[in-house]
Amino acid sequence: MWDIPTDTDPDSTTEDSKKLHEYDLYVSAGASDILNAYYVYDDPTHYYSAWPTTGLMPVTSDAFDTAVTSYQSVIDYLATLDPANLSESENRLLKDMLFDFEHKRDYYKLNKFIPALTPSSGTQITYPLCMSLIQFRSKEDADRYLKILEDFYDFFSAAVDLEEARSKMGIGWTDENLDSIIEDCRKMADGRDVHFMRTTFESRIGALKLSSTETKAYIEKNKMLLEEKYFPAYEMMIERLTKLKGTNVSSKYLASTKEGKEYYQVLFQMKTGTEMTPDEGIKFLQKAIDEIYEKYNPIWKSKGSMYSFGSLNFDTARDWCERFTNEHFPGIKPNTVAIYDVPKEFSESMPPAMYYLSPIDNYTKHQVWVNNGVVANPRYNMYTIVSHEMYPGHLYQHQYQAEVLDNRYQVFSASTPYAEGWAQYAEWLMIHFAPFDQEAAESAWMAEMLYSALISARLSLGVDYEGWDYDRCLTYLEKYGQDEKVLDDYWKRITGSQGYALEYAFGYIYTSEILNNAIEKLDGKVTQDEVVKAYLDLGCAPFDVLAEDMENYIKEKS
Repeated sequence: MWDIPTDTDPDSTTEDSKKLHEYDLYVSAGASDILNAYYVYDDPTHYYSAWPTTGLMPVTSDAFDTAVTSYQSVIDYLATLDPANLSESENRLLKDMLFDFEHKRDYYKLNKFIPALTPSSGTQITYPLCMSLIQFRSKEDADRYLKILEDFYDFFSAAVDLEEARSKMGIGWTDENLDSIIEDCRKMADGRDVHFMRTTFESRIGALKLSSTETKAYIEKNKMLLEEKYFPAYEMMIERLTKLKGTNVSSKYLASTKEGKEYYQVLFQMKTGTEMTPDEGIKFLQKAIDEIYEKYNPIWKSKGSMYSFGSLNFDTARDWCERFTNEHFPGIKPNTVAIYDVPKEFSESMPPAMYYLSPIDNYTKHQVWVNNGVVANPRYNMYTIVSHEMYPGHLYQHQYQAEVLDNRYQVFSASTPYAEGWAQYAEWLMIHFAPFDQEAAESAWMAEMLYSALISARLSLGVDYEGWDYDRCLTYLEKYGQDEKVLDDYWKRITGSQGYALEYAFGYIYTSEILNNAIEKLDGKVTQDEVVKAYLDLGCAPFDVLAEDMENYIKEKS
């Protein structure tokens, strides 16, 4: 079994401390289905768990209701722990858990607003791609893979059931969003004879060196399940989702009802890592937008270009970023990193790159997807993508905290505002060590931050919370030098994802404010590298908790 790092002496800890750490192990154990287990664990039997028997667990309204009850029971359990009997780091863990569980409880209470299928990086695209990467180390892996495939039709049938229910209530996807999902389904069903779900399976089963009879039997069963479960699932989704067109013509459903606004407030707080209201968030975000635009717009005008500042290929960018990280941050253990290309035919449905959390029982094993069909756009730079996804961004932060924190929840709970805030800040740090003209690199990076994250988040708040229509969004964008052609891309992303870009915008603003404040106040007393290490050593938590802890660090070092 994998050793869990701890800086506490079991003989000197309180009963409440022991209960918290026992619960930390419990809450991190288990997976709902086999596909989930492959991405949570290297091998579940290494971490207090067994392989699930369900291939894919369908999402239903009953499952949401069960989640509400489960989260409430967790909250009740944690409420029995006395903070006075916990250490500073344990109280931070407790606050992080309570923030997450209370918001998730409230989120699932309003589950009728939760989409089952999404136009951007939806399960209709990501599940088959993730399945194609499952490593076959034994026949048991192949058997589990086939069980996932066996459950494919039922899983997506249940997903469409929920989308039909949302549409009947007038809160489903617009026709444009439905068309995006339907197009994904068409892409995933094309090319049956040479489909990647066939070719990748055959190459993996062939690598097991089974007898020719066994190999042939596995290949035939995969083909049978593709014909009986996989392709019919996509045909079913295309047919049923097409019938939903015309049932919801407005993208403003969250803003139009009291219950919708309640749901959005919970979603907003989950995606920003704060307790602020959306109204407070609008003021906070608008201030940051105006400050950046006022400072950098004259530079963009004088240069005649916002985004371009140089280019590196992936390997060169990785070497550069990893070397900088090793020079300025604490070392991490040797690791393995698998880099996968998003198939070009799916590039429009996936982000520029994605880091997948390492397995909880093997935190040195990492995966990164790179969408080369998107990163060719001059707005995206391989140098910043690598610094965001790998060094010193997601990959480094995740593994470092897995090595130094004495709990699992803060490492593997995957709080998106915290993680994306750090990764954006990592980009900002690396920009100032880039092998390019520094002024050009900084202004280009800030343009990307402003237009891709901050303004996207502001438009998202406008549509989801304030009920802005297309023309109102255009009026807003024109204030920042953008036109209708640009809005078309914004509109597709914002209306196809609830709370679009909030975690990137608020995550970056809060992370940079907390860190820059400490760096400025401790100038001459503590190095920037030491401040950044102190922040990472806190682990994931709501931003008000992190801000308070860093203020205590400032007082201590002053």
